[in-house]
Parts: sequence; C-alpha cells; structure tokens
Amino acid sequence: MRKSAIPVLAVLTLVLAGCSSAPPRPDVAALSPSTTQPAQALAATPPTAGDDRSDAATAADAPAAAVVPTAQRGLASWYGPRFHGRRTASGERFDMHALTAAHLKLPLGSYARVTLLSSGKSVVVRITDRGPHAAHRVIDLSRAAAVQLGLLKRGVGEVAVQQVAPPDQVALAGQANSAE
Repeated sequence: MRKSAIPVLAVLTLVLAGCSSAPPRPDVAALSPSTTQPAQALAATPPTAGDDRSDAATAADAPAAAVVPTAQRGLASWYGPRFHGRRTASGERFDMHALTAAHLKLPLGSYARVTLLSSGKSVVVRITDRGPHAAHRVIDLSRAAAVQLGLLKRGVGEVAVQQVAPPDQVALAGQANSAE
C-alpha cells in the first residue's frame, strides 16, 4: 500500500505546485514598439500618417495645449440630433449646440479653426470625438459649428482645417503683448 501512495503523492505535489505559479508575462519581444515607449516619448512625438497608436493613448498622452502644425483641406459634414447626448471618444457627452468636432488625427481636447473655402467664414472648434467615418471627409462638425459656417442646409462643404491654440491661451497671449 505504501509503494502505491508515493507516486500519487508525487503527482499531487506537482499539480499543487503548478497551481501556485505566477501568471505568465507577455513576451516583451512580441510587443509592438509603440507599446514599449514611455508615455513621455509618445507625447513628445506627434502622430503621423500610418501611426498605429490607439486614440486613447494619443489623447491621454498629448497635452491639449501642444499645437502641432497641421493643415488639411477636404469635405466637412455635420452631425447632430441622432448623436446628441451620446458619449464621444473623449468620454464626454456630445452636445450638438457646442462648438465641437470629430477628427481622425487631431488630439482629443485640441482646437482647430475650420474655414469654409467658398465663403471664408471660420469657426474654432474643440476636438471631442473621432471621425468622420464617411469617405472623403476630413472633419465632422457639431450642428452649432455647421450653423456658424453656413453648412446646415447643404450638409457638406469644402473646408480648410488648421490646429490652433486653445482660445484662452490666445487671449492670454494677446493680453501679454498689449501689456508690453
């Protein structure tokens, strides 16, 4: 009886030892270079075309005040009642009455000047969402921004999009210059 108990105890010991091991770590070599970079390095380098960083990482790491020279031309459209109150990529609720927009590359929380090329009218919007998801569009505007540009009835228009400093920083810079 004793001889048959020894192998059973040995197997039982190995099984229990296997249960107490730590979970395996992911293979560091298998991680993509963008996931191994520190957050400071991600914030210091602006996203480029083809960059595989996630929107959430870019939004969290890039300060809203950091303005990256970005100029883009293309079609703008607008979105409103159907999305009003829904969560945006930034986590806040979409307000179609606020001057906001959706853009695929500009950092969430940053600001952009959108100029309607046919009229020269422009509006400064805060980027709160990702999009547009329609072909050949460069930005989706809130209803309020579309009204200011005169895009509400026609729905789309050719625009220029330029990232700008937040309005409060522009006002502060103007006050500093007038004090000198």
